[in-house]
Amino acid sequence: MEVKIVNLADYPEHIEQVATWVWNEWSKDNGSTLERQIYQVQHALSRDGVPQTFLALKDNTPVGTVALWNNDLGVRQNLRPWLACLFVEKELRGCGIGTALIKHCSSVAKHLGFEKLYLITEHDDYYEKLGWKFIDTAPKKDGGKVKIYLLALSN
Repeated sequence: MEVKIVNLADYPEHIEQVATWVWNEWSKDNGSTLERQIYQVQHALSRDGVPQTFLALKDNTPVGTVALWNNDLGVRQNLRPWLACLFVEKELRGCGIGTALIKHCSSVAKHLGFEKLYLITEHDDYYEKLGWKFIDTAPKKDGGKVKIYLLALSN
């Protein structure tokens, strides 16, 4: 499957699509609005620093996204940068698009001079297959727990 990973800053016509994915997946049930999510995505568009947002295109159609953020977990301000908002259209999951997005984001972070990249997740056994190491569990606002992972970029 031919998928191209691009910087969303170069494809602003897809900002609303990316924001809608992120809002539906993580923000809608937390009381946030789609308008707020669009605003956030609009301000996570850089080409040479953090934050950046990437888009997976298949036949010029958006099929997934990932972001490189300064922080994705307020209680861990000491960790930077973060891989955030990994999303792939449901019918295309398992086709390697998520892996391609993760590798692209990791490569950009390394190119920017970072030696480590972090993420939070509630998933099991996905990121470990890609070299990520579990480092901690943090409390969520709702009382649950979220896992923190680290990827060493120096290799």
